[in-house]
Amino acid sequence: MSTIVTIRPSKTTVASVIVAPSSNISLGTLTNVDVANVADGQGLIYSTANGKFEGKTITATAVTSIVGGSF
Repeated sequence: MSTIVTIRPSKTTVASVIVAPSSNISLGTLTNVDVANVADGQGLIYSTANGKFEGKTITATAVTSIVGGSF
């Protein structure tokens, strides 16, 4: 699915740009995700210390709350 963006810089000029989403985006390209030391079986946990999601082994102490939905 593409999105068409119309740009009108002046009253006489009209330009269109087609923006297509990429289907090949890795988590490592996101600025708030650190995948440098992620190991098999870990989950991404948000760290307020560095403002990023990091790979951590999920334990009872790592997860302090789950918010959302009915279970």
